[in-house]
Amino acid sequence: MTVALDMTVRTKLVYVIDVLDTNLAGTENQLIKMINGLDKGKFDVHLLCFHDHEWFRRNGGSLDCAKTIIEINRFKKPSTYWNILRLIRFFQKLQPDIVHTFFPVANIVGVIAARLAGVRAVVSSRRDYGEWMSDGYLTFTRLANRFASLITTNSNSVKTLTVNVEGVPVEKVEVIYNGLDIRPFAQMKRDLDLKRRLGIPEGHRVVGVVANFRPMKRHDTFVRAAHEVLKQYKDVDFVLVGGILAGQTPVEALGHSLGISERLHFVGMQEDIVPYLSIMDIGVNCSEREGQSNAIMEYMAAGVPCIVAASGGNPDLITHNVHGLTFPLGDHRTLAERIITLLENDALAAEFARRARNKADAELTVSAMLSRYENSYRRLAASGVELNV
Repeated sequence: MTVALDMTVRTKLVYVIDVLDTNLAGTENQLIKMINGLDKGKFDVHLLCFHDHEWFRRNGGSLDCAKTIIEINRFKKPSTYWNILRLIRFFQKLQPDIVHTFFPVANIVGVIAARLAGVRAVVSSRRDYGEWMSDGYLTFTRLANRFASLITTNSNSVKTLTVNVEGVPVEKVEVIYNGLDIRPFAQMKRDLDLKRRLGIPEGHRVVGVVANFRPMKRHDTFVRAAHEVLKQYKDVDFVLVGGILAGQTPVEALGHSLGISERLHFVGMQEDIVPYLSIMDIGVNCSEREGQSNAIMEYMAAGVPCIVAASGGNPDLITHNVHGLTFPLGDHRTLAERIITLLENDALAAEFARRARNKADAELTVSAMLSRYENSYRRLAASGVELNV
């Protein structure tokens, strides 16, 4: 049954996440933008975490919402099951219009508990390729999906995976792209002091990759491509931005073995990415099966020409020969060829950067992301969703 929506009444929305322990990782960053960015004249927002964390205790005051912790993270502890009952009672007392869950435990326990408490609209999230998902998690996730009104993903590739692997009807999955605050990039100027501090000659061009050092980020492809490029060009340096710091990753050892370590600059994780983007002539993403890369979005907003692996959600952002170039996942020789193509054609690189920036301005802003979520939430709140479970 469809009910009329009273626009004078705020929609009561509860976000549920396993833990909030950073503002830099993709999901956490997007959730914080949603919490602080939603129109509080329309939405009454509450955040519920299944685990406390030092970061949350230090920074929770910056979140524009009410906050609750209910510890549900160790299923061998009897207290966890008591806390699940507390969670159901929490929902029954608060009576939210919508519950929206993030991360594995919340996408199972949060979804089912909300429905058992009588919440009529429950949204579940998928933002990666679920490499972590065991057979047990998949079984319980499929069960919980029967209780979800809607599943949101951040790319078409993750939507396809959710439909195919979890057996979710395609009409139950909605793609909403991540949102990026493009304001810091609007007046970006090349930081030549940073370039000098890194030991990069002013006349050298810079190829960069922004990605934390995890196997799925495929930094080895980037380093092997750098080796190929440096066979032809001696005026190019390669900057790697992201944790873990240099000396703690086999990627640095690979650079040593290839004899190019002096041209690789490991700078660690950076809270302010703008200065590093300002010195990049080309931005690269080599990631395997990534939902939607915030790093690529930052390249686009900063006007850095992009070369990205044709994998995961990357093609949602960069259409080959339109907004930049793509290459087959793990193919370092083709990546090197693509880098050389842009090094040798400034006009082409500039045109790709212009088109990518226009796409970022039109589709990938925080305001665009919030508008899509607000429309979905208001539609769900108005529809009084009933599920056949």
